[in-house]
Amino acid sequence: MKTTASIISAILLLPSLVFADASVIIKERAKELSNQNNVQQGVPPPSQPAQPSNGARQPAVATPLQVAIAHLRADLAAIKSDPAPTAAQKQQLVQHFIQAAQGTKPSPQTAGKLADDVTSALAQNPMSATDRDRLLSDINAALNPQKYQPEQLNAIYADAQAVFQVAGVRRNAAVNIADDIKAVAAETKH
Repeated sequence: MKTTASIISAILLLPSLVFADASVIIKERAKELSNQNNVQQGVPPPSQPAQPSNGARQPAVATPLQVAIAHLRADLAAIKSDPAPTAAQKQQLVQHFIQAAQGTKPSPQTAGKLADDVTSALAQNPMSATDRDRLLSDINAALNPQKYQPEQLNAIYADAQAVFQVAGVRRNAAVNIADDIKAVAAETKH
């Protein structure tokens, strides 16, 4: 009698389990669409705090981080589909990723995987300067994650994925890049 009752309860619970998984997927896709809309509408990325309007001036001398970010900005802008990105461009991007990390540096392998995936995506789907700057902000946050809370970092990964998806990159490639950014942050967090 107990086995019959357990079989019946299992059969009755099966649809709720299937729909529960579907609801999770639906919620995740809704978050992705929301992030993509934020990118398209120019909402500041989660890695950029609201800027105070007190008229504070920028320092006249560039810090090593600012120099590294400028190099990364130039590297990302130089990636085109014609001609295809060269191995030298990818290696330069890897070195600039490593230089931009102010604390613990990412391994060359992790930075290399990120560089490979980013150059491949940008070569196939060019990005506007605004979107490249937004992506650069997300990558900088992953390279220097010490000042971010885990939920902020998750929002940063989602934002990077959304930036690529808005640029026309396939979802699975954008997810891979977000995972690469997450791996970089995991290495540089310590």
